[in-house]
Amino acid sequence: MLRMTTGEIQVLEGWVRMRKFVSLISMLLAFVALAAEAHAAISYQRLDGTPGGRALVIKGVFEFSDDPMQLVDEYRQYQADYISFDSPGGNVVTAIRFGRIIRALNARTLQIRAMECASACAFAFVGGVERFAEPGSIGVHRVSLSDDAAMDNKLAVSSVQSLTGEIIGYLTDMGVSPNLLQLSLSIDSTDIRYLTAAEMRDWNINTPEDMPSAQESTPPPPGAAPQESATPADMPSDPSASEESAASEPGDLTTEAVDFVNRYNDEWSKDSAPALAFMKGVYADEVSFFGHSVDKDAVLKEKAAFAQRWPERIYSVKPGSVTASCAGKCEMSGIVEWFARNRDTGKTSAGMAEFSFVWNTASLQIESETGKVLATDKGAKAPDRLIHQWTGLDDICRTSVDREGPETLRACKRRDELGPLLNRADWCYGHKDEAGINWEWHKCDVNSRRYTSE
Repeated sequence: MLRMTTGEIQVLEGWVRMRKFVSLISMLLAFVALAAEAHAAISYQRLDGTPGGRALVIKGVFEFSDDPMQLVDEYRQYQADYISFDSPGGNVVTAIRFGRIIRALNARTLQIRAMECASACAFAFVGGVERFAEPGSIGVHRVSLSDDAAMDNKLAVSSVQSLTGEIIGYLTDMGVSPNLLQLSLSIDSTDIRYLTAAEMRDWNINTPEDMPSAQESTPPPPGAAPQESATPADMPSDPSASEESAASEPGDLTTEAVDFVNRYNDEWSKDSAPALAFMKGVYADEVSFFGHSVDKDAVLKEKAAFAQRWPERIYSVKPGSVTASCAGKCEMSGIVEWFARNRDTGKTSAGMAEFSFVWNTASLQIESETGKVLATDKGAKAPDRLIHQWTGLDDICRTSVDREGPETLRACKRRDELGPLLNRADWCYGHKDEAGINWEWHKCDVNSRRYTSE
């Protein structure tokens, strides 16, 4: 029978303050030893009787034909407290679909070294709203395209770019650093690199240590609406905190920082004159601008040149991507997605970028700015990334079981801020005299509806 060493147990206790987890893991190990079997297509194993509650294990290789809705049925019927994995990987797109379903279920994920979670399985694991993995229990390597279908070089490059963008977007949605993808791309597909404790902590693969254990908080009801990623700036460290507590901290600096970042990008998405007027007041007299110390005028000159090149812009922070550390000044970072157009030249620009600000909360001015482009959408003619953002926010707003909860209210507010920005780029939601159930985003025409929150 497989057993954990004393050292492994001490590491586990030190990481999450959860002595009760030891009993859970020991029980899981016992089940693994008794029920070990060869890898096959995705199947589910129920582990009952553990002190930590019921564990549902996803076993086998992720294949394109696997239906993640079967996981929903298993999870709801079993009323599992945790999801674990025993999988060598498989199809990345399918694993991401499973991860998003796990997030929609508000499920927790737990991984131990005695059960395998490698390659694509890592992406499914990070779907958990609360996550704990032992050091060395999550393995990654380079994603490879299927050998089943031949494709020319141009199509292969396009496919890799598309998949890379999807993975980065997914990791961001889950509150996980894109460094996970960067590391996996450096490991040959024939090899496996297992993540260290520091990597899982620093990249937020393991959620914050001060989160309550499963025994200390009530599990969310099966089928509850998805939450935004558990980042320090976006939600309290205790997900069981009351709505009153979350709503009673309007002066919290990290919340103000997130609001500032959203306002900054919304203002930058306006016509050039008001956008540049906002920029004039938001930067300090001296700014560290992409690694160079410059005065405000140099920053404004750069912004004006960009606005002239791209007079129509939509910039929106990816929900759940912002992290902030505030103590007088706020150091914040996150992901922003954009769509820009110049009608005179007929050119468009779209993609996703990482940003980082140092914001002085006394002067309300930016003292440092840097960032880098993560992905560009060549030849984009539509604000697809922004429409995808709006759709995700709308899903949370309309389907949440907690209609007045802070997460739902924040999603609804952001949805209604993003809709008019899409209108500005001549994209409309639904047609006049069309049933609401049929409304979709489309290029505006004479019969289109302009977006309204009503």
